[in-house]
Amino acid sequence: MGLIFPLIINFNFNFSSNYKPIIENPKTSGPYYGIVIDDTIPVNGPNIGNWTWAITQPWCTKGNGTESDPYVIEDATFLPPLLGDCLTIQNSRKHFIIENCTFKDIPVASFAGLKLNNVTNGQVVDNLAYNNYLGIYLYESNDNIIMGNTATNNGDTGIYLYNCDDNTISANNASLNNYGITLNSYCSRNTLSENTANNNTGYGITLNYCYDNTISGNTANDNTHFGMYLIHSNYTNVMGNTANYNGDHGIWLSTDCNHNTISDNTANYNEDDGIRLDTNCDDNTISGNTASENTNYYGIELYLDCDNNTLSGNTVNKNLRGIYLAFNCDDNTISDNTANNNTYFGIYLYQSHYTNITDNTANYNDDHGIYLENNCDCNDIVDNIFYNNTQGIHIASGCDNNSIYKNLFLENGIHAIDDGTENYWNSTSIGNYWDNWTGPDSEPDGIVDTPYTYIKGSANSIDYFPIAEDGSPSIIINSPSEDDVFGTNTPDFSVTITDDFLDELWYTIDGGMHNFTFIGSTGTIEQLAWEALSDGTITLTFYASDLPGNIGSADINIVKDATGPTITINSPSAGSEFGTTAPDFVITVTDDHLDSMWYSLDGGLTNFTITTNAIIDQSAWAALSEGSITITFYANDTLGNLNSEEVTITKEIPPGGIDPTTIIFIVVVSVVGGVAIIVGVYIFMKKRATPE
Repeated sequence: MGLIFPLIINFNFNFSSNYKPIIENPKTSGPYYGIVIDDTIPVNGPNIGNWTWAITQPWCTKGNGTESDPYVIEDATFLPPLLGDCLTIQNSRKHFIIENCTFKDIPVASFAGLKLNNVTNGQVVDNLAYNNYLGIYLYESNDNIIMGNTATNNGDTGIYLYNCDDNTISANNASLNNYGITLNSYCSRNTLSENTANNNTGYGITLNYCYDNTISGNTANDNTHFGMYLIHSNYTNVMGNTANYNGDHGIWLSTDCNHNTISDNTANYNEDDGIRLDTNCDDNTISGNTASENTNYYGIELYLDCDNNTLSGNTVNKNLRGIYLAFNCDDNTISDNTANNNTYFGIYLYQSHYTNITDNTANYNDDHGIYLENNCDCNDIVDNIFYNNTQGIHIASGCDNNSIYKNLFLENGIHAIDDGTENYWNSTSIGNYWDNWTGPDSEPDGIVDTPYTYIKGSANSIDYFPIAEDGSPSIIINSPSEDDVFGTNTPDFSVTITDDFLDELWYTIDGGMHNFTFIGSTGTIEQLAWEALSDGTITLTFYASDLPGNIGSADINIVKDATGPTITINSPSAGSEFGTTAPDFVITVTDDHLDSMWYSLDGGLTNFTITTNAIIDQSAWAALSEGSITITFYANDTLGNLNSEEVTITKEIPPGGIDPTTIIFIVVVSVVGGVAIIVGVYIFMKKRATPE
């Protein structure tokens, strides 16, 4: 136990459905002193026995030890004997739950408030352990759940695991101890998630000689030394944790920590490094982390024989120094990182070799974007951006055979200094983009006609193939097409944008009042912005900027039609009366993209398609009862917009069956110039039958 204990987490928040069963009439009792449950022995005294003995005690609820009916120790206070743990469970494979209990006041070295020794199938939930040497201690115990407990103010460690596998340690508070949570000596496949380990005088979370654990979503802030410390630990997944404001490093991997993944963590405002690997830490992945504003040292540091590591997608801004590799850290990859606004440098290699530095951004650093020093040889620096640094790249004396090409040097105080030997500032076909040397390109082949000779330093280096300015990005709008029509749903788009140094893409649909950025070549127009526009022609404009600051654009006109057709009912008029003969109708429908029209006499249950003005379906009319009848006319357009209008008329058949509407057809035959002309005249006579 004198070892420095490391700790790890597994992210299986998948508890069984009976994790916290409902206990009827739980017992409340205590305090009890030095209770021991050992499932391999019979009753052996007033405070020790097996589970059969335990269920006879006032602090244990009767169960049978199965998963569906566990033993329950609940709502009790346990204190230590003269020497010993407050509550010990050992040599048990039975299912049990310890919940809402208090374990306290055993500050003597090696003793714990709650000790599980050679135990499986336990659930320790929502307990309080304080003023002990160890708050909760698991020794060679597997497949247990330790959740929601508070283990604070313990002299050594809040929650301590020794040689334990497959346990879940989640949502506990292990603050204000010497060490918060510790996994020591071959603990494997454990999950530590959503725990809080703050304000400990040593470390927040520690793993020592542990393997294949997962540490996720934990908070380890304001610890006197380290937020999270791994030593001699491999295949650990440290993801999504917060380790801020610690007195030394936020996250530290030391001495043979290999094949670990450190991803999506936040390690800011620490007194030393945000994230540090040292002494033979190999084959690790450091990705997606934020390690910023660690103002005394480094955002991310690899120190002393750390090889074959990948640092990608990290943000290391506003540190004293950004990313630092020193003393034979070889064959590492530094890619897609942002190292801006650091007091000295963005990326610094000291006596390190065969490093691939690609696609990084190192801007606004007070000293160097990248600095190579002291036998820092055979590194590739490709496709990086150096903007507004005091110096873009500085290669110091003794640094040889480095390759620097396809980088952008923009508005740096000094773009480049080379005091080394045989460093190459171009490949066989392409060099770098220098904002003070962008033309002419008479070929044109994308290369400035004359080499760039303004690299400072004793090496007298030359970029023989400086990249020429390629102009503004070109934009081709593949879809939508000109005058395409869209309704309430926003259109998708596809564009092809070409530029060697593409930077940012955006579009507008309101003349630039609101701009929307996008990534890639496809997307969907912002729905709320589309809804705010009136129907009619809309200009969709795409923009693209490149890193040198050129902007290209292309636009296309599309049509928004989010309104249904307008319908005017000319006849019949409201309140008209009709008898046995179905009325005719005249409606006016207006829409630029009309699709179909129909009417209904029963609220849409039965519909009759129409294409012109006509007469209401006679069979349907005949089936209607007398009284008020509502005719609803519908129309939709090709965009799916629907509108309707209705009119209410009366069907009334008087006694005797005389239709109140009589149509008289008179045929008039005239002979004009020997030609017979037949004229048909409709006379509409409306008479109300006299009641009998």
